[in-house]
Amino acid sequence: MTSHDELREGGFGGLSGLVGDDEFERNDTAMRLKDSFRLVFERSVDPSFLLEGDVFVDCNDAALALLRCPAKEQLIGLRPLNISPGTQPDGNPSAERMRKMLDTAVSEGGVRFGWKHITFDGREILVDASLTAISLNGKPMIHAVLRDMPESRRGEGGTKMDARFFLAIVERMPLAMAVVNEIGDYVYTNPRFKELFGHGMHVAPATDKRFAGSAVGEPPGYVPLREEPSDWVFTMTDKEKQKQVFRITAVKLPSGCLHVYQDITPKERAEDALLKAKAELALQSARLQEMNGALKVLLNEKEIDRVEIETKVVGNVNKLVLPYIDELKQAGLDAAQAACVDILESNLRHLISPFLERLGMKCANLTLREMRIADLIKSGKTTKEICLVLQMSAAVNFHRNNIRKKLGLSNHKVNLAAYLSSL
Repeated sequence: MTSHDELREGGFGGLSGLVGDDEFERNDTAMRLKDSFRLVFERSVDPSFLLEGDVFVDCNDAALALLRCPAKEQLIGLRPLNISPGTQPDGNPSAERMRKMLDTAVSEGGVRFGWKHITFDGREILVDASLTAISLNGKPMIHAVLRDMPESRRGEGGTKMDARFFLAIVERMPLAMAVVNEIGDYVYTNPRFKELFGHGMHVAPATDKRFAGSAVGEPPGYVPLREEPSDWVFTMTDKEKQKQVFRITAVKLPSGCLHVYQDITPKERAEDALLKAKAELALQSARLQEMNGALKVLLNEKEIDRVEIETKVVGNVNKLVLPYIDELKQAGLDAAQAACVDILESNLRHLISPFLERLGMKCANLTLREMRIADLIKSGKTTKEICLVLQMSAAVNFHRNNIRKKLGLSNHKVNLAAYLSSL
């Protein structure tokens, strides 16, 4: 062995000893760091957890206090999802979001996010979670630190959630909606707005030719100064040249206002049709009133003519006919002739009285002979006189019974002559 070889072996031997010392020191340092980590982990005022996969394997006292857990044994073995609600403040399912955060921590080394937990006494808490991927005893683990989120940041989470909730409602509303800023520019329009007007916020209605000069009450971009909602109506012409009517309700916002557009065209058209129908009805009513008035005049004139004619007939009979009847009675007539003259006088008087008309209506089912016999009975003629006048036999009694029956007097003790005279 040469001196060079000895030196080489001696050198390697020295290096070997040196390497062995460095490895010992590294192991010693690692043990000290491990102990330091354990000490910091246990005494940290921040709630700290160790997870293997997605299972809690250790935690400190601050973590137990945050979750209001009576003993560590009750937490170890649980998963974060076991002490979380079904969904997080952003609306995502907790299982989906937790899986995503764990994968991000492993792939990127760490991640920070907001999370909602349920404590062991049932309260919901919002925390700021930090996940860090580490290796402990050769095993990949997750070191989690949870900090109770300040009230200001809680409000931010709630505000974001409220904004998303509000936006989801507005996007699905059947009414057209738009947000207008302080100077009247449209900064948001929902899908229904685009359906009605054919454009969104990038083409403000105030610049649309169809809107120009069409507003009734206020311009489309009007921003109310009052806090309470205000309404106005405006019209526009669609692409088919049809008139469309909209009612706008403007609600003051902290910055600008919210416009709600309601299509009231069917209502306006129905009201117009109703007004038109009312006008036509009023016109027809006026015409009918005129016709009714004219008819009344005609009826009055007819009544006057009837009275005049009746007066003339009665006067003529009394002056020109009945005097001659009286002269015939004084002419020495025999009994039969005198009876005929009496009948003639009686019938003439009936012509100028309503008796025959009333008798005709009451006795519409009487035969012609029964009508003549009833007239003679009313005149006070006896059965014998009736037989003489009508040249009949005792059949007059048969006709008298038929007359009583047809007048409904068969079972009544009513004098037939008196009854006929009352008609």
